[in-house]
Amino acid sequence: MRNKGKKIIILGFWLMVWELFTRLVDNSFLLVGPMEAFRHIFLLMEKAAFFRILSFSSFRILSAYFLAFILALTLALFSYRHKFFENLIQPPLFLLRSLPVASFVIILLFFIGRANLSFFISFWMSFPIFYFNFLEGLKKLDQDVLEMARVFRFSPWNRFRYILIPGIYPQMLSSAKLAMGLSWKSGIAAELIGQVRNSIGYQLMDAKVSLDMGEVFAWSIIMIALSKFFELLVLYVLKKIFSKGSI
Repeated sequence: MRNKGKKIIILGFWLMVWELFTRLVDNSFLLVGPMEAFRHIFLLMEKAAFFRILSFSSFRILSAYFLAFILALTLALFSYRHKFFENLIQPPLFLLRSLPVASFVIILLFFIGRANLSFFISFWMSFPIFYFNFLEGLKKLDQDVLEMARVFRFSPWNRFRYILIPGIYPQMLSSAKLAMGLSWKSGIAAELIGQVRNSIGYQLMDAKVSLDMGEVFAWSIIMIALSKFFELLVLYVLKKIFSKGSI
């Protein structure tokens, strides 16, 4: 309860700073205050298409996120056992991690069109994060424990369940948190650049063109709230499933 109280105080402090800065700027075309931004959120929620827009973006971004998680874990395990495979896929993954989102969006537009753009961008931006973190965790596993598993002839499943997953558990949590934020940022940016209709990114672009700064802030807050909500949900589920006391 004490930590929650501190977080509320900190949030209130920065909302006050935001409101003060808004009053100093005194130009609603450049900056709106928190009350105005939240008023626009309620106005957006009254529109019939609001939840359809949320589901359109959320489904693509989250499905890409979970696919990246599963595939990265699979390939990290394979790379851990086969050094040649690790060396083989390392260059393109480093390239993907360094490539700007805008460049990647423009390239993909020629091949996949607009509708699933956020899915592919979110996947390719989050996959390297999962892969490199999982692989790093696997390389830090206690070799004595692995040797013990070989001596006692642990089955592949028991080795995975009782040794590999607990060994990479800290990397799993940190990468899940980092990749969620990046998935949302890159996915929404892809929707905006690609002008994907019925998406959050398109609504941001439309509000900006209309010089409706209140709506720009409203959609931005909604995006941040969705990202944080799903981040906390994923971390909760991972802790329930993979924590040492639960495995």
